[in-house]
Amino acid sequence: MVGDHVLRVRLGEGTVSREAVPAEWRERYVGGKGLAARYLLADTEAGVDPLGPGNLLAFAVGPLTGRAPGEPRFAVVTKSPLTDAFLDSYAGGDFAARLAGSLEDCLLVLVEGEREDPGVLVVEDGSARIEDAPELAGMDATETAAEYPDAAVACVGPAGEHGVRFATVATDGGDHHAGRGGAGTVMGAKGLKAVVARGDPPETPPELEDAATEFADAEVGRWQAASETLESVDFADEVGALPTRGWQSGTFEGADGVGIEAVREASVGRERPDDAVPGGFRVPDGDGETVPRGAASITLGAGLGIDDFDAVAELGGLCDRLGVDVISAGSAVAFAARASERGALTRTSTRRPRGRAPAHPRGRHPGDRPRRRAGGRRRRGRRPARLRPADSGGEGDGAADVRPAGGARDGAGVRDQRPRRVPPARPPQSRRPP
Repeated sequence: MVGDHVLRVRLGEGTVSREAVPAEWRERYVGGKGLAARYLLADTEAGVDPLGPGNLLAFAVGPLTGRAPGEPRFAVVTKSPLTDAFLDSYAGGDFAARLAGSLEDCLLVLVEGEREDPGVLVVEDGSARIEDAPELAGMDATETAAEYPDAAVACVGPAGEHGVRFATVATDGGDHHAGRGGAGTVMGAKGLKAVVARGDPPETPPELEDAATEFADAEVGRWQAASETLESVDFADEVGALPTRGWQSGTFEGADGVGIEAVREASVGRERPDDAVPGGFRVPDGDGETVPRGAASITLGAGLGIDDFDAVAELGGLCDRLGVDVISAGSAVAFAARASERGALTRTSTRRPRGRAPAHPRGRHPGDRPRRRAGGRRRRGRRPARLRPADSGGEGDGAADVRPAGGARDGAGVRDQRPRRVPPARPPQSRRPP
């Protein structure tokens, strides 16, 4: 079935409608990321708040999702709250194929607006409906998926609900994630706890039936069956590109303890044991099971100097259930460890100021609002400080100072406060085809 429609979900109004995709867009963008990016451009204003109701959140599949050989994937496209720029994030697993089957002749789910209370979007038979789900508030990815045993679920965990800027959209109970960029943060800010796909995966066209066997026998299929991305740990260490202890080294003396052989020894099974390409390895994580990818061993293992795979699996499983991107989490902790070692980050400097509330469930904190100063003008917050080697130190060694990112410094060490020139805005243009 050729996809030529989208579902538009207006959370604030509680409505869902079907729209035909303009013929020009179908021909030019086909589906998936390209079509979703075109709708994002057309339906959002320049400068839109990524965590506001005006931002668009798109769940996208392509014409071959769930039909072609290999692991199916779907895309989440939106404006990132982490980079304030375009975001396309991807995840595989059962949800991708079942979303494609549930959408039938639709290629996208376009979510706009926001809700006050948590809700879920149930997709089936080419349509969707919004359901209240206050009981899901605070549940992790595994618990949320367990509430819908007859469906496939994409959801946010507590991280997305509480505005962590690198929260993920977790699928298959936390086995897969649309990771970096904060797509889960946008989803949580909209009050959308989960998307539930109730349809079956689409049938494989007769023309592609032999392709699955050919894929499994091909080099990429054999690589996926053997190790998937976990093999990248050993390869990166061998070529000196393993980011060890926050990129202080390109090799890790404990790489064998978190590499593919360690994972195979700990494994209790595979994701799809009956398939020719069986998916990732299932390992115990202290609170159930998790499916680690190469990123977990790289950032939570070598990146933090941990050579015990059981500990890496436990950390990775915690990230999976909370709905936190493991690469962003591991990198943030590694940076904090380096900053602490150099005295730039202390227990006092990381303590929450007295009287300041925790992050807002919608991802917006009162402290994020620009402050007013005399004269009524708004004062934007200073750019975050970043760690740089001190002028007297060598590359990555010695003492360090903390300087505001961007802006010149004069001889006295005072930041240049000269105003920056802002280019004129472009004239408005039509965003939709006639």
